Amino acid sequence: MMVGFLSLVLISMLPPASSAEHTSLLNINSLSRKQVYGVAYLTPLAVSNAGTPVVALLDLRAGDVVPPHATASGLRLLTVLQGNLSWGDGKTVDQARETVYPAGSILTLPAGVYHWAAARSEDVRIQLVVLDEATTLAVQEQMQ
Repeated sequence: MMVGFLSLVLISMLPPASSAEHTSLLNINSLSRKQVYGVAYLTPLAVSNAGTPVVALLDLRAGDVVPPHATASGLRLLTVLQGNLSWGDGKTVDQARETVYPAGSILTLPAGVYHWAAARSEDVRIQLVVLDEATTLAVQEQMQ
């Protein structure tokens, strides 16, 4: 059901097709983005009925550090698309406890886990997918 919903949201963002259905390129530069945590930029690619992003890009510039925070609900799937992401779990940034994840890494982040992210030496782009509670339970079962 979540996939169908995301498809509808993404399709609604595309220009109407002049002929039969076809694959379209999403022009990321034409989408609105907003600054979050005072340093990073969030570009929603798909939003829920409530208007919250369920698929988004998060961009950090070299030197940016997203401060520790936790999310209230849903499992996050993060894919490092570009750069080397420095990541840590906890309520205090501690560079000695960071793990560096290169492009191509996929992370899972349960709700309620405090964490921080940093782009220590280069720009970093992350794709973030937020799974609803029902999907979260199915994914958690697969991870056991």
